Amino acid sequence: MDKFSECLWRSAFQIVYGWLYKADVIGRENFPKTGPVIVAPNHKSNNDPCIVGLALPRHVSFMAKEELFKNPISNFFCRWLGAFPLKRGGVDKIAIRHAMGILKDQLVLGIFPEGTRQKRDNTLGRFHDGVASMALRTGVPVVPVAIMGSYKMKRGQVATIIGKPIPVAKAKPTAEAIAALNEQVKIALETLMADYRASHPEFKR
Repeated sequence: MDKFSECLWRSAFQIVYGWLYKADVIGRENFPKTGPVIVAPNHKSNNDPCIVGLALPRHVSFMAKEELFKNPISNFFCRWLGAFPLKRGGVDKIAIRHAMGILKDQLVLGIFPEGTRQKRDNTLGRFHDGVASMALRTGVPVVPVAIMGSYKMKRGQVATIIGKPIPVAKAKPTAEAIAALNEQVKIALETLMADYRASHPEFKR
């Protein structure tokens, strides 16, 4: 993405999420300044990619469900923001190759480990294999990012908490290795949310 386009959407998101909703951002200093990174946020709302994109100091290319690219309007915005489609329900080799290319270019890849939005209070959904498998294949660190309040979107009750990178050693993505890394990421997200909620009791989601 060129700098002009990124500046344009960051300015637009700042008006909506920064000024209108007064979204809080914690832990930006935890995010690696260089090198490939896999971002793993929890998922409550369609606002989440925009909220995370604004919070992170580097541009992130999100893997998004294929259905979002069938509507001309959402297709335009997804591609403008650097997202790329993923066919759900099987192994999408094209999406995997694209994701690997992003990391090979030392850029930032975003994958929601839950795969789809979860609207239950204070809980995470079942993690899919995507984040852990990609991290193990490449040895790229995973940064957990907790999103708070994006389901209800109330002014002053939206926050993004960026955790410290979880180092990952390059290894074969076996079922056991994937399960172990998923558990690490899940615990990190739950801890970020619990710690923030403890000091901000107004947050319920």
